[in-house]
Amino acid sequence: MTKFLKPAEGRTVPQLDGRPWPTEGMKAEDTLYVRRRLADGDLVAATVPAVPSEPPFGDPPANDPPATDAGGKPKGAK
Repeated sequence: MTKFLKPAEGRTVPQLDGRPWPTEGMKAEDTLYVRRRLADGDLVAATVPAVPSEPPFGDPPANDPPATDAGGKPKGAK
């Protein structure tokens, strides 16, 4: 069973591989290590952040065809 967990306020928690636990949280398996961090108050349960339904900067650019000169050749072609 996985849980979404983040470090408690003001704490830095290492993952098993030594990398720091992300401050925004991450999904974690229910292991002895995770249970111990929860019991010690190093990790706390958190809600999964909402994923925006739209791109943050509007619609992605259209896939325009490459620019061509009057003869139909790509611009810059010889």
